Amino acid sequence: LVHCPCRAAAHLIGKKRCDHSLENCIKYDDLAEYLIEKGIGREITKKEALEVIRKSEEAGLVHLVDNAREGIKHTCNCCGCCCWSVGTIRRKKIPRDVLMATYFLRETDKERCTGCGACVEICPVNVVKMEGDFPVIGKDWCIGCGVCAIPCPASAVKLVRKSNAIPPKDFKELHYEILKERNPAA
Repeated sequence: LVHCPCRAAAHLIGKKRCDHSLENCIKYDDLAEYLIEKGIGREITKKEALEVIRKSEEAGLVHLVDNAREGIKHTCNCCGCCCWSVGTIRRKKIPRDVLMATYFLRETDKERCTGCGACVEICPVNVVKMEGDFPVIGKDWCIGCGVCAIPCPASAVKLVRKSNAIPPKDFKELHYEILKERNPAA
């Protein structure tokens, strides 16, 4: 378990905008061992890790993990105000598809939705708006995190896998694909 580098940096420069815990990013395997060895992180049990995830979810934080099917190294629990990737999208600085791969998108069941607005208030990237008494999503900016589904009293919000969305096999393939996108000659 390590401090969130984004919240820690925001705190150091006097721009931390929230009360979320600093210590809530979980690292795994060889990365975790390295960070523990260097005194940057501390070892936690599986039960403690699940508690960090639960508390982060209750706080409306976004669980960001490596976009790979195997060898995941990180679970970061990000806020929309301090954390770099989520905050960058929230402030509409870099479009979602340029910054991150999204494998799920939000759908709202019009029959079940009561128009309460709970999803509007909690959206970490601030892309859910009410039009009349129905939430409308900025689909090009929604990161498919599911934070908005948790407080929905009518269970009207669900995440749907994008049909063409298959994460890379591992970290190496992920970074090779990123490199190819930035430099097609690679």
